[in-house]
Amino acid sequence: MKIIPLLALLLSASLYANEEVSTSAQAESLARAKQLSQQCLGCHGEFGIAPITTNPNLAGQNAEYLEYALKAYRGGERKGGMAFIMRANASALSDQDIKDLALYFSSQAGRNASSHQ
Repeated sequence: MKIIPLLALLLSASLYANEEVSTSAQAESLARAKQLSQQCLGCHGEFGIAPITTNPNLAGQNAEYLEYALKAYRGGERKGGMAFIMRANASALSDQDIKDLALYFSSQAGRNASSHQ
């Protein structure tokens, strides 16, 4: 009978530890992506809010979409517009870099958010 509460306690501690590791890993990915995003600032602006209206805002964009788009640019599948610039920038990114950048930009507040106006 005493083993059930002990197992419950161990399971709870394990879940808590996994959550801390996951949160720490996510914070590390975001910090790394913020550093990687410096190459994006010229066209997509600080925090992913484009300074030029013809360039897309990345802030608040869906992470899966951003990941798909960056991989498509890297692979040369996206054409037109500024694709040649995007291809040059994305070609140096690893899959993990792309995933981290997508998470970073999707976590930024969009243009209408008061924190970046």
